[in-house]
Amino acid sequence: MDIVQNDLKPAGRLLWMTDTFGDHNGVSTVLKAIHDEIKTHNLPIDLMICSNTIRPDDHLIVLKPVSEFTIPMYRQQQVRIPNFLAVLRNFRRGKYDRIICSTEGPMGLAALWLKQAFSVKTFFYLHTDWLIFAKEVLSLEQAGLNRLQRVLRVYYKRFGNIFVLNTDQQQWLTGKSMGFDPSRVFLTAHWADRIFSDRSDRRLTPLPFRTEAPVVLYTGRISKEKGVLELPEIFRLIRTVFPEMQLVIAGTGPAEEELKKAIPEAFYLGWIERENLPSLFKASDILLLPSRFDTFSCVVLEALSCGLPVIAYNTKGPKDILDDRVNGYLVETAEEMAGKAVEFFLNPAMQIEMKGAATHRAEEYLADRIMNRLLQDTGLIAQSCPV
Repeated sequence: MDIVQNDLKPAGRLLWMTDTFGDHNGVSTVLKAIHDEIKTHNLPIDLMICSNTIRPDDHLIVLKPVSEFTIPMYRQQQVRIPNFLAVLRNFRRGKYDRIICSTEGPMGLAALWLKQAFSVKTFFYLHTDWLIFAKEVLSLEQAGLNRLQRVLRVYYKRFGNIFVLNTDQQQWLTGKSMGFDPSRVFLTAHWADRIFSDRSDRRLTPLPFRTEAPVVLYTGRISKEKGVLELPEIFRLIRTVFPEMQLVIAGTGPAEEELKKAIPEAFYLGWIERENLPSLFKASDILLLPSRFDTFSCVVLEALSCGLPVIAYNTKGPKDILDDRVNGYLVETAEEMAGKAVEFFLNPAMQIEMKGAATHRAEEYLADRIMNRLLQDTGLIAQSCPV
């Protein structure tokens, strides 16, 4: 259903607060897509961000930070402290009666402050698996992870409701360890931008690798929690069968130099602008995602949209998107990931079938349908509205 065709009058106004919007990360990318939908359909939602460089826009409130700094464990992301009085003034001016927050930083604290002050309905949109991050990057032992889980439980429960991007997190939040009421946990999703299509005719030139030889692609943040340090072993195993195999890595991150030392023969493209990704997907044969961190994985959906099958671990977001042996593979280990890649390249007929199934699966993730569901779950439109 097209949101524009919805004749029901909104039941209120929602303020969407976030600590990231113009940064090179998945949360920022998703929020930009959501903002585009909000503007296109003039929805009763405004985003509030904190930045010195981004300009205000329709449905986008930009506050100047009173302070900016980075923290050692995540230097790629700046922490920006908003002026809480400016937050308050804009909240009153917009006459909002509900709040969503997408990040656990200063804007999250501001959202809880507004909830306390005005008794408004609040939602948290859970993007990041901090337990995996703490285990893989901070090397926390089980006792530390248990303490972090208790902190997260207290924090998330301060919000009235919570959106999650996969069934694993839905089960985690409603299970014994977190204890959320299932009626307060809403399952949502993302969608691929229209530029991601198997009919895209954009070209990324020059390509540093040979497209006539087999190409295995990884694209995303090059960091330990993304599983990139498993790529050397996966690549080595694939090359025992296909010595001509090429590994292409697109992205940047703190583990980049370590990875280059481990796989010097791979092709490192650095940061690829979003509009150039479709041609990279079309020049590749299969995408590897050795991450157990992704709560949804937009890159999986974007790859499928361009007809590129994916091999990923059988967990979280990828598990909900991929159909095993239909549009990709779901595996348990790095060795199995390499084995499925070999199986894929040994079967040309399967390659053709999977590429067709990939685009078919991606077409099921429609922006209008997902946004309509979110409008219903936040109470901005009636639950009876068809989707």
